[in-house]
Amino acid sequence: MGSMRVLALHGLPTSPRLWERIQLPPNWELVTPQVPGLGDDGTGDDWSLSACAAELAPLAERSDMLVGHDLGGVLCAMMARPGQAVVLSGTALGLYWTAIRVTALPTLHRLFYEQHGGRRFLARGCLPEHATSLLEAFGDHGPNWPARMRRIAARMKPPRQLARRLHSCGVRLIWGKRDPWYPSQVAKAVTRTTGGQLHWLPCGHFAPWEDPRGFASILTGRSAESAARTSETAAI
Repeated sequence: MGSMRVLALHGLPTSPRLWERIQLPPNWELVTPQVPGLGDDGTGDDWSLSACAAELAPLAERSDMLVGHDLGGVLCAMMARPGQAVVLSGTALGLYWTAIRVTALPTLHRLFYEQHGGRRFLARGCLPEHATSLLEAFGDHGPNWPARMRRIAARMKPPRQLARRLHSCGVRLIWGKRDPWYPSQVAKAVTRTTGGQLHWLPCGHFAPWEDPRGFASILTGRSAESAARTSETAAI
């Protein structure tokens, strides 16, 4: 297996630590920067997807593979060059963002973000056995996440036809079967519009943290190689 430089972008309300459990082959390099506006210093009123993508673009240009979770996946899709390997997890690219922007409206934001934002988004988005570790890792990651999540949601306007731009990238989707925030309908829609290949893991929304071994296996292609060897053995 040749060397690979992998750029992995987290979403919210997590941090680069989302990827710390992922173990890749020794000759693979995993680059996990802080996504602008999602750190301890807060989210500015002028935050935008395009500004994030512009700041991270030099890293994407030097990478062989782009891996993104949640908002990080949207950024990866925006920066991907034709033919570049792309892996998405818990990521929406289409009309789902219209619904998300609606939740940020003044009449609805309290219902959603005050009840489900921040620590609750973490604890309710995973399998019960992972809630404690997620809260310990990300629960105190910066101030006032419900308000920050609402501010970001209001500005989530990915470019049109973004999913179709990825048709040459051989997209792989790694999704938790029990993801309550981006359920199976979203996974199947992104698979269809990107022309990608969908892989399920027995976890919730935070797949890289909840099932790092399964995630890494799909990421590196070892699961496909294992399946191929099993088929060959069965044929013999």
